Amino acid sequence: MSETERERSTEKAVQALYAADAEREWGRLERHRTEFAVTLRALEQHLPGAPAQILDCGGGPGRYAITLAQRGYRVTLFDLSPDLLSMARQRAADAGVELVDFDQGTATDLSRYPDAQFDAVLLMGPLYHLLNGDDRRKALAEAYRVTKPGGVVFAAFIARYAAHIDALSGYPDLPTSDPGQLAEYQQIAASGLLPPRADGQVAFTAYFAHPNEVRPLCESAGLDLIELLAAEGLASGREDQLNALEGNAWDFWVNVNATVSRDPSVLGGAEHLIAVCRRPRWRSVLRQIAAAAAEHELDYRIVGGTALALRGLPVPVHDVDVEFPATAIDDAYRLERLLEGEIILQVSWRESESYRSHFGRMIVDGVAVEIMAGLERRVGERWMPSFLTTDEVVWFEGLQVRTLALEEEALAYLRAGRLDRAAAVLPHCEAGLLRLHLSGAVRHGLL
Repeated sequence: MSETERERSTEKAVQALYAADAEREWGRLERHRTEFAVTLRALEQHLPGAPAQILDCGGGPGRYAITLAQRGYRVTLFDLSPDLLSMARQRAADAGVELVDFDQGTATDLSRYPDAQFDAVLLMGPLYHLLNGDDRRKALAEAYRVTKPGGVVFAAFIARYAAHIDALSGYPDLPTSDPGQLAEYQQIAASGLLPPRADGQVAFTAYFAHPNEVRPLCESAGLDLIELLAAEGLASGREDQLNALEGNAWDFWVNVNATVSRDPSVLGGAEHLIAVCRRPRWRSVLRQIAAAAAEHELDYRIVGGTALALRGLPVPVHDVDVEFPATAIDDAYRLERLLEGEIILQVSWRESESYRSHFGRMIVDGVAVEIMAGLERRVGERWMPSFLTTDEVVWFEGLQVRTLALEEEALAYLRAGRLDRAAAVLPHCEAGLLRLHLSGAVRHGLL
């Protein structure tokens, strides 16, 4: 079976599952009240105010979509299952709320929506059923694309041991009831995979994610992970008595589980994980810089934390630093004119006790951009130029971005006394090139 045929088989299995008992999916969050309550707390904390535009991608019968619409949000519901969408229409009408639209399709293809259309995206189901890692990345990348810069993406995962927790709490003899069941539980524990049944019978098919894979997966799609939550808190496998509670007793345990959900020590014991992510603004600003620099043939380098993040290093990006060599000082002034933003410090010659350069600072779409050219650092009684001897291209969202070699970045951090950042970069450097740059820097008195 080809990969395309395998994906289509999975889609059919998922559609058949929800067509067989759509009502059960609507009632799932009544049976799992804690998951619903903890997730709503996260939404309340991180969503922008109403009437922001939200895409509920994979929202099934519309539990979250209807709740958010009742709170004034403009919600578009998108799902693979036409049966669940039909139910959502009826449930929304029963609740007296209007959703913007009810769209059917797969989360790996949101091409009907333009870039940056939504203030937030809920991806609260599709990642359960995408068995291929590339498809999970594609779904997250599509969520990233349709979210506005600075907007939030909520991505839900079934946790690696959810099936085992479920069996342990209700039917502990099931995994050993026959060889087929035993093989399924062993496969889930080993790989996270529960593929469609070979005999075509309607059955749950899913990918069970390990907590350790969530951050790199989200970051591979360009998202910043704000926090990872255990959706049930401490309640996994213990919900029967909790579900009977009301009033102060229920509120107490919601508060406890919402607080505990952020404790990394409970992630492995949860049945569902919620990744709260953000589409970082700096990425769209970097696109503007790279596009303008390419069009006008500017001789620049992206340096600092942004350059490291482009290489996949887990460093926070607080601003975008653009450096120009001494031979391209005019290009720094040109970039300032090309970018649309608020100028905090106009590019001009500036000098301190330790550094001097043509320097300016501006805010572009909420992101600080620092422009510097001809940077020199005082070493004893001398002014020594910045390195800028390397020029590497990193492909970023279809654009070429010019950066320094990591070896030169590492030496720049050493010169600045940023030993923590240098230590983060050094493992990614090529030893021979690093020695070459280091000996050259020492020979010219730069270190």
